[in-house]
Amino acid sequence: MNNKEKIFSVSIDLFSRYGYDGVSIRQIAREVGIKESSIYNHYKSKESILNTILEFYIEEMKSDKISLTQANENLNVSLEYFYNAGLDLYILKLSKPNMMNITRIILVEAYHNEKIRQFIKKEMVDGPINGWILLFNLMKDNNLIDGNADSRQLAESFYYYGLYLLNEHFIINYPEDDEKFLRDLAVKSQRHMKLIYDSVKLG
Repeated sequence: MNNKEKIFSVSIDLFSRYGYDGVSIRQIAREVGIKESSIYNHYKSKESILNTILEFYIEEMKSDKISLTQANENLNVSLEYFYNAGLDLYILKLSKPNMMNITRIILVEAYHNEKIRQFIKKEMVDGPINGWILLFNLMKDNNLIDGNADSRQLAESFYYYGLYLLNEHFIINYPEDDEKFLRDLAVKSQRHMKLIYDSVKLG
């Protein structure tokens, strides 16, 4: 691992434990084992480190994303198949230590960091909700759910429960065993999906 990668990894660990504002460039350099000035050979500022962390997070989450065309094909098998495939992929990505720590940074810092708050709104709320709306509209077109159902309400009901589970683990119950959380996330998410889907499915 080169120094830039070490700075990146150490920053994630420190930010997740002490908060973004509670960590200095000097502290990061000390943990990496380099001079403070050496940080600036790789990052312009502490904020640029944070930007890199956020970019890494969203790139990881969006990689291997199931397209709407693939969703349409999988819906013909079953919604459960499509949902579980997406859930398995999400949990696999989240299970990486860096991803768990970055998730906590994002959720904790949202209360007083405008950049992160806007990141959450765009990348973790508006984007996914709009994707779910498109999916539920697709399900209506395929006569899989009630055509009178409110797609936005369904999308928010599906997605916000998952956000609550993240906040419960990373903030309310912190520290809590990560592996147990991921197992519970899978089970609870599947049950929630079935509850919502059963309320509007046809046939």
